[in-house]
Amino acid sequence: MDIVYNLLIVMLFVILIVILIYRERAKLLKMWKEVSAKEIIFHRLLSESIKLFYSQKDVLKNEDNRLQFVRLGRNRRKKMRYLHIKERQELYLALSDLYNEIEEREDDICADLVKLYNRLQKSRRVYNSKVLVYNQRISVFPTRYLAIKMNLKIKEYFG
Repeated sequence: MDIVYNLLIVMLFVILIVILIYRERAKLLKMWKEVSAKEIIFHRLLSESIKLFYSQKDVLKNEDNRLQFVRLGRNRRKKMRYLHIKERQELYLALSDLYNEIEEREDDICADLVKLYNRLQKSRRVYNSKVLVYNQRISVFPTRYLAIKMNLKIKEYFG
């Protein structure tokens, strides 16, 4: 009778561990999907912002921001997800410099640019917060081995 009782306890323990692993796997997949969706949204908004800012270069271009428009022009047709993180950050900094220049203007064109840039900023903050939580989650002891088995990699933090 003791053997059956001990076997039941071991079986319950094994079943509990399997359930916990399954739940953790589901949580990791959900987090990965959220981070990937936010990454796509951020890159799409970055691409739209670059195209819109570049389309308004006739209005906004001056001697001080000429290099920013050159940088935007070179990369406006490229897919943002396929660029290196340094290139994406440089493009974002170019947009940020242009935004700082047009922030004081009251034009309708500038209002659209400001609105799109603010959406980009919000998207960047949401993406970075999701990436931070995701990266921390897959880096800690128990979930690290599960993440390795699931082939989940650390995502790039945009900064």
